[in-house]
Amino acid sequence: MPVPTLVWSVLRLLAAVAPADSVRSYRLLVTAESDDQVALVEFIPCRAQSRPGCGARVVRTYAVGVHPVDIEGPHGVIAALDGKSFFVTIAHGKPNGWLLQYDLASGDLLGQVGLGMFPATVDLDPAGQLLYAINFNFNDPEMKPSSLSVVHAGTMTEIARIPTCRMPHGSRLDPKGRRHYSGCMMDDLLVEVDAARREVSRLFSLAPGKEGPVPLPTVAAGGSRAPMGTTSHGEHTARTPSNVCSPTWAQPSADGQRVYVACNRSNEIVEIDVASWTMTRRWKTPAAPYNLAATPDGKLLLATQKGPGTITIWRLTDATLVADIPGTRKIASGIVVSPDSRYAFATLEGIGDDPGTVDVIDLEQHTKVATITVGRQAGGVAVLPQ
Repeated sequence: MPVPTLVWSVLRLLAAVAPADSVRSYRLLVTAESDDQVALVEFIPCRAQSRPGCGARVVRTYAVGVHPVDIEGPHGVIAALDGKSFFVTIAHGKPNGWLLQYDLASGDLLGQVGLGMFPATVDLDPAGQLLYAINFNFNDPEMKPSSLSVVHAGTMTEIARIPTCRMPHGSRLDPKGRRHYSGCMMDDLLVEVDAARREVSRLFSLAPGKEGPVPLPTVAAGGSRAPMGTTSHGEHTARTPSNVCSPTWAQPSADGQRVYVACNRSNEIVEIDVASWTMTRRWKTPAAPYNLAATPDGKLLLATQKGPGTITIWRLTDATLVADIPGTRKIASGIVVSPDSRYAFATLEGIGDDPGTVDVIDLEQHTKVATITVGRQAGGVAVLPQ
């Protein structure tokens, strides 16, 4: 039975005036791809001194999209630095997708910009000025190389579309916003983009036994590089894609010195040293690791295992499995960590007409402490600034 709004208002007031070690609330944004929704979720930890009403609840939902009669599939979501608005990628455009900005308080659409085919994961630079959205290009039967869109947040203008590779996925900047990382699911590559120059700076092969730097494509006429899998003139090659690893996520470490990549097909996590551009570790995971998140304190790495619907916690000092936590539903998807490294929030899509779910993981106790139902096919998740 839902907790009355008045009770939640009182609890939030108490959280604001209580000591720092008592009650603290967290707010998240969660996409529901099959319902064209973004949910605003609030979580208040249940501790010994907490009052009744703690746990997770959906505060409100936002209807998102460009065409009201179509299911357009909101995929990635990120909050503005001031917490007053949020950005969401709309994957199923005609033919291309969109990046939309909404006001958090009113739900009003503030801006929109067309991107490439199937824009998916999105990230925001530390200054809050530039958004980076991967164009996943999922529905292209030829699996042509795709791109990374760079959008100016203030004007909602695409200022660059950087050619990358086949089926890029994951979109994460290093802590200083100098480098952007994504994986190529059909090319077994980690792609590093120089944020200042807005071009691919380095490539790394993730195929088992073939790990290491990969030469950049030839520079085409006019000074731009051809994407992976094309000639210097931009013509599509017939090279057979490699997806032994099939990377679905690239997560920089808290200090930016390492990048962790989820090999969804080979069931592994690969650690790459940024300075030397070499592989430093490769370890086995449960089936189908999908998304990753690193704790801001640099101690833990979390992974969702898509098929089995589990969340694993890894200690980064020695790549030890700390916990393997069953999700409330199947098909685990997104994962984020609170800025204080205290909690993780994982989305689970569910199967068929199942509703989506958000599971809350206590990173001190390594246990699931709350769960909340959201819209169908829950995917993208982001923590709002506190």
